[in-house]
Amino acid sequence: MKPFSELSAEELAMENLFIRWVRFPDDPPIRSFWENWILKYPAMRETVANAREIVLTASDWKPEMLSGQEVNSIWDRIINSLDIRAEREPGEASGSLLRSRLNTKSIILGIISMAVLMMLYFFLFSSTR
Repeated sequence: MKPFSELSAEELAMENLFIRWVRFPDDPPIRSFWENWILKYPAMRETVANAREIVLTASDWKPEMLSGQEVNSIWDRIINSLDIRAEREPGEASGSLLRSRLNTKSIILGIISMAVLMMLYFFLFSSTR
């Protein structure tokens, strides 16, 4: 890891200690560290200022929220594309139906097996008393 004095603004803006200082400037130990560091490396003032701007800009970024209509439109496109795919590949659709039936049978067999094991355990446990 390079020392802070050798980092670019972009690299400095990715450092957790620097980010904490920018986002929480009232934290005394961190504020003291960076104020002393800037006094020790005055040539880095511009780099620190640029890195600070990067952190503040990134902290204020909020992704756009989609409206309900946009979400519904996206879901409609997804469903339509799945329907089109199922129409194009009928063999795959029947294969997925077979897989779902096998999964259902496996679950039922698992439940029955557990019930039988529990009855055997209960029978063995009660007969030893």
